[in-house]
Amino acid sequence: MDEPIPSARAAWSSVREQATGMTHHEAKAALRAIQHSLEEGSAADEQRERRESEEEEWQRIVETLADHDGPYDPASDPFVQGELAGQQDREAADRIS
Repeated sequence: MDEPIPSARAAWSSVREQATGMTHHEAKAALRAIQHSLEEGSAADEQRERRESEEEEWQRIVETLADHDGPYDPASDPFVQGELAGQQDREAADRIS
């Protein structure tokens, strides 16, 4: 699997921070807002890439919360926890090499 580019990681992190404590309905409203922003679309390519990464993360969070009874928390998000574990494994392997 290819590593995400740093700007995508930054966008995801920003969205996760914003989403922390949100309910499904709040996250869905944030997703609609970013989608509307993209539809309006006069942003430069670099800004558009970031917004697209943000939209992808909002979509994932909305899907995560669809069957979740409570607010969003990255600490209980299986995708985020898997991503962190993979990063720790890569860092450990780099230290050994």
